[in-house]
Amino acid sequence: MDLLDGVIRSYDWGSTTALADLRGVAPSGVPEAELWFGAHPSGPSTFRTDGRDVTVDEMPFLAKVLAVDRPLSLQAHPDQQAAVVGHRREDEAGLATEDPQRCFPDACAKPEMVCAIGRFETLCGFRPVDEAVAAGTVLGLPEPVVDAVRRVDWPTVVATVLASTPDDLADLLSAAHRIATSAPSSEEHRPAAEMVLRLAELHPGDPALLLVPLLRHLVLADGDALFVAPGVLHAHLSGLAVEVMAVSDDVVRAGLTSKHVDPTALAEVLRADRVDVVESPTGPVHRYAAGQTEDQISEVGAALWRLTGDGIDIDLSDRRGPELVICTQGTALIGTAGDGPDLVVGSGEAAWIGLDDGPARMRVDGTVHRVTVGES
Repeated sequence: MDLLDGVIRSYDWGSTTALADLRGVAPSGVPEAELWFGAHPSGPSTFRTDGRDVTVDEMPFLAKVLAVDRPLSLQAHPDQQAAVVGHRREDEAGLATEDPQRCFPDACAKPEMVCAIGRFETLCGFRPVDEAVAAGTVLGLPEPVVDAVRRVDWPTVVATVLASTPDDLADLLSAAHRIATSAPSSEEHRPAAEMVLRLAELHPGDPALLLVPLLRHLVLADGDALFVAPGVLHAHLSGLAVEVMAVSDDVVRAGLTSKHVDPTALAEVLRADRVDVVESPTGPVHRYAAGQTEDQISEVGAALWRLTGDGIDIDLSDRRGPELVICTQGTALIGTAGDGPDLVVGSGEAAWIGLDDGPARMRVDGTVHRVTVGES
């Protein structure tokens, strides 16, 4: 059992203050997008006591705190088969692991669970077909795109959009401006129109804007969680969240980014049949069920719990594997049956509990996110 020192990843969509505020430290002056706790080789955590890197055996999952100040790219992640195929193809093409055109630096699936800290906003998955057809028609999407939606042929929808012309995009923006400023009769489609215009300010000329009216816009409240299955198109827009996933950094981008977009790889990984609901916690101690069938737990490598309140005591003795406790508000005290002092986990800190640490207990005064192997 030990505290972990996580790794800050700086990307241009990150916040300059949110992760610093969470940890109670002075801002670094650069955008801080993710705080990683895990054993991924591009950013392994270290044990506080001796500075040793965490191994995958010690943490077979990756947990992050996201701080989204600007929208991320529109993207999807591979399932296991697509990850293996894509990784082998890029290796055979001689792409270095850090090559900006690489989509599959790992040969691992990347399902994710995201849990909001406060308000968290995202685009995730396609809307029901009738809604998507109506929105696409009103917002002036090309007829081949709308027709592919009617046929529920999402790979063709994405391929057609990414091959669209500047005139197609101009028609979308014209319709979006009209709806966003029109009479209440257009109220049903106003949110989609406003989202198109909001993202067009950041990514003018990007054909992926034509996908925006077809996607679900979700606003998660504090503690709400969403499972993002492999192949689901998504773009996180704003807010703080804890994210738990398999130990992978694979991502295939569709657009809304200056980074590499690979339409062929996207068509291979896209899986539009999965639409998950937002799950809200039902009490001070809540284990999220969304997306957490045994098969999906096996893919992610972990399940997620949220504990929030004052004076919550929980037994951690019946563990199936190593566990991680991330504190996002207040403190957590973790102790074992030994005579040593309790481990104090403050806001923005994480503690690792090994399977061999013996019987353990935790007291929470605040909010923690507990990541477990299996159904502990």
